[in-house]
Amino acid sequence: MKKRRSPRHACVQGGGPAEASSVQLPAPAVVVIIVVLLLTAGLAVTGQTLEAIIATLAVGGLVAVELLHRTVAIFTGRVA
Repeated sequence: MKKRRSPRHACVQGGGPAEASSVQLPAPAVVVIIVVLLLTAGLAVTGQTLEAIIATLAVGGLVAVELLHRTVAIFTGRVA
């Protein structure tokens, strides 16, 4: 029988490890933030305009949401 894990297993520590007031951040949100920052920095370094960077991130986000919805629908058998 599988043991249920607490929601804290899907979190990462925010702030320094020595800080008593550090918060638990959801791991998927941290990954998304890091990816967006890396993409923004990469596009800025290559000389893209601010409008192109914003458009690229917006379209990429919309495609990612649609891909996630379709993947969840395939694995859960639900029809959206």
